[in-house]
Amino acid sequence: MKLLRILIVTSLLLALLCACGEREAPDGPAQEAAPTPPEPEQAEPAEEPAQVTIDGGDSGEEMTVIKDSADGQPLLTAYIMRPNVDGLVDGAAKKAIDRYYDDLLREEKDWWTGGLVDFARENKKAAADYGGDFLPFTIYATNEIVYDGGAFLSIRRDTEMFTGGAHGSHIVACDNFRKSDGSKVQLAELFRDEAYKDLLVQQIEAHVTAQGSGGDYYDNWAELLASNFDEGNFSIGAEALTVYYQEYDIAPYAAGAQSFPVSYAAISNQLSESFLRDIYGGKE
Repeated sequence: MKLLRILIVTSLLLALLCACGEREAPDGPAQEAAPTPPEPEQAEPAEEPAQVTIDGGDSGEEMTVIKDSADGQPLLTAYIMRPNVDGLVDGAAKKAIDRYYDDLLREEKDWWTGGLVDFARENKKAAADYGGDFLPFTIYATNEIVYDGGAFLSIRRDTEMFTGGAHGSHIVACDNFRKSDGSKVQLAELFRDEAYKDLLVQQIEAHVTAQGSGGDYYDNWAELLASNFDEGNFSIGAEALTVYYQEYDIAPYAAGAQSFPVSYAAISNQLSESFLRDIYGGKE
């Protein structure tokens, strides 16, 4: 009897446990589906400005006009006269120089058709917002063969730019090439040691002082001669080396870019033997 009672109690407990396991969880409040977020509006792609390119063909002249696609008005006009070395060098040297200016023009085009034209568009919008007049940006680049010797060819490039503001700017750049292979000449190669920068600055300072034109420059022009010296901006000549400074480097805007010839005779002891041989012995 005791055993039977234990079996009955055990059976009841098992049945109760089974019933609890099969009982469904009570229904809770219905969960509302999360609302579907609206599709983000696709921004309208900015319209590309229209471009018109007029190629001068063999003359090496090219004009690019970039117009506002909204109203067809010019945003930027670039007139480029490419250096022409036909008849001055030939063979591998001509190919190297042509390739140099191809790459240079490509880089400049990437700049003005990209960031610069975007800046012009911003200027035009600002002018419209504040009731002002927008003047299209302009780039006008020309060049001149400043030296054609037996061993070297020097080309000066002048670029007039207007990119907003009160006035435009004038940038001078010079390239010096070896006629033998078309490679660019570095200023350091013309001198015997590394003191050439100090030597040239001293020569220029003496030239300015002798001319008595210090009043055209900033008060600290002598200090600026050294700090703004650009050893990549020089040209080789028949009897002198010319060093160039840009607007604002040593003088106010009104004074313009500055150039200073330094005669080879004044610095002959510091010039390398190879350069002296090429500049004097290499003449045709």
